[in-house]
Amino acid sequence: MPAASLALALRAARTAASAVAGTLLAAVALPAAAGEPRGAGEPLLVLAAFPGAGGIDKRALDLVVAHIRPVGVRLQIVRPGTPRPVLQTLLPEANALADTWDARGVLWIDAGASDELALYVVERNGEQIYGRRIPVLPGQTATALESLANIAGAVAEELREGHVAGLAEVKVAPVAPAPAAPPEPYGAPALAASPAAPAATAPADAAPDLQPPAGPPSASTGARREASPLPTFAVLAGYSGASFSSAAPWQSAAALRASWAPVDYAVLGLGYELIPSTSLGNEQSTFELSRHPVITTGQVRLRLPLGLDLQLGARATVDIVERVPEEGTTQQALREPPPFPPPPGHVPPPPPPWRWPRMFPQQLPPPEARTDVLVSVAPVAELGVPLTGWLRLKTTLGVDVLLTEPDATVHPALALSANPVRILAGVGLELGLDLTAPPAPAGMVRK
Repeated sequence: MPAASLALALRAARTAASAVAGTLLAAVALPAAAGEPRGAGEPLLVLAAFPGAGGIDKRALDLVVAHIRPVGVRLQIVRPGTPRPVLQTLLPEANALADTWDARGVLWIDAGASDELALYVVERNGEQIYGRRIPVLPGQTATALESLANIAGAVAEELREGHVAGLAEVKVAPVAPAPAAPPEPYGAPALAASPAAPAATAPADAAPDLQPPAGPPSASTGARREASPLPTFAVLAGYSGASFSSAAPWQSAAALRASWAPVDYAVLGLGYELIPSTSLGNEQSTFELSRHPVITTGQVRLRLPLGLDLQLGARATVDIVERVPEEGTTQQALREPPPFPPPPGHVPPPPPPWRWPRMFPQQLPPPEARTDVLVSVAPVAELGVPLTGWLRLKTTLGVDVLLTEPDATVHPALALSANPVRILAGVGLELGLDLTAPPAPAGMVRK
């Protein structure tokens, strides 16, 4: 065979071998590319939702997922086994979840409180918890959920870029519990984010609503975040006064009251006023006036700025009034007889037109003790000023309307006329204690 023909044959063989190798490599690479999941190159985030009343946790989870989908991350949803997050163990649990799922960060949704939602975020291998709390006002649950979802979407975008910058740091007492086992996955193993899916709300819209990074809180910020505590049970001791009657224009008393708030905006109370006994009457006849008022109240409690509270409502009083004659009070005649004999220069009165029976002045028996029960109602307003802790200064003002009057068919020596409308005033110190609210986690401020 000529040398030129041999060279051409070798070149053709090498070309055929290269074509066969390229075909085999393409055949192997295409199945591998076809089997690669969509979005495999996108970072993974773990999303955990604590249970809440009325299915609010499911609504929050759905909204948060819808807002995170367009960001360009994958989600792994888990369900914790505890009803509320424990901040002391949240950091190690989040790191364990991030290591288990090879995730860039963990987002925790806390919907267990009735008056607020919370979002906690931990970066992978992070040493700090970031958080944001959103108050849930009456009738505005949907607004609070939408705010939570917007914030979660913005935080997911920050985690995708590598660091959380828009949430405040949560201060937690340092503990070192053993990392908990990761919870079982909920639903599908992973929810792949679709870059082409339309965004329900642009994450940039939530950026102005985010809190700046945590720093030393100022006094004004602390005053805004820390709401003044209002007691569930309270005991009040103080002074009370009222205009009782013309004979006793103003009576003072030591007031005692116990109150209970079944809900934050309603207060019920039961009290007693210790009133010193008073002597009434004239030089000829005096009696001792003793009062024992028992008071019930029902009020609506309103929160005011600067930690003040205003209670508006009514009170009903059952007043046991005792009139006891004092020693020296003698029997009295209904009318005084004319002097006899008449003084010089005075003509005696003419005799009655009839001659029999002769009329003598009617004598009254000695007075006896009398007990009456007076009932009254009054609109009242009560202002509370916080002093320290659960101690508050209370001032009260009202107008008491008398529904029953003292018995007038008594001995004239015990005559008493009570004012139909009376002015009430009082001031006292109230010591309260909230026994229904759960203890706040360490490092958190109760609202």
